[in-house]
Amino acid sequence: MELHASLCLCVGMGFNMVTLTSFVIVQQHFKKFRAVAAGISASGLSLGTLCAGPLLTAMLNSFQWRGTLLLMSAMVLNCCVFGALYRPPPTQKNRRHQKCSSSGGVQGSDITLCETLRQLLRDLTDLSLFSNIPFTLVCFGSLMMNFGLMVFIQHTPSRAVVLGIERRLAYLLPTVTGVTLLVGRIFGGIIGNVSCTNRLLQYGMSIVTGGLLLILLGNLFTFLPLAVFGAAAGFVTGMLM
Repeated sequence: MELHASLCLCVGMGFNMVTLTSFVIVQQHFKKFRAVAAGISASGLSLGTLCAGPLLTAMLNSFQWRGTLLLMSAMVLNCCVFGALYRPPPTQKNRRHQKCSSSGGVQGSDITLCETLRQLLRDLTDLSLFSNIPFTLVCFGSLMMNFGLMVFIQHTPSRAVVLGIERRLAYLLPTVTGVTLLVGRIFGGIIGNVSCTNRLLQYGMSIVTGGLLLILLGNLFTFLPLAVFGAAAGFVTGMLM
């Protein structure tokens, strides 16, 4: 049990590192259409949520849980390939580092690597951002919102089966959420890119609305209300982008 819990913790940390890095690197390359780019890049999560239910069901039926874990591991391993293609946008500082590296040979490369590692360590241990109250509230709100949404996506199908909903319909609920999450991310990116849009207000309204929806989850016991709830929660979460 302890080994399984440790593995789940490591998997969760790995997934979140990939997700955050993907969001950051894409937005660094855009200024004018940054919100739209963020919405499009985040739509991959929605597509994954949309396909996960049917795909995992098919793999479990064909390969059992051991084979399914091997196949999922192979799919996730591709994140290493795509991650290796990430490149930061060119800046004056990067150009100076490249010139120093090319002129100094191996020594220049070593200095650049050491500077990069030191800067990474400083960034990881710098908690000064949390002294900014709006930033802290945004982090806390995002954490709570994702906790609630993950509870719905991961546990609602099993709960629906216990409530007497047909298994085929129960496992469609995360798919409904995935569809509206995709639509919400694209729509939210377009709205956020409009010059007159207050993105902080858009974020706050989405968080509050999502919280109110999650409060209602315990009072829903049939397929149609659960599907409507999942669609609304997915759309509101997508609007956070």
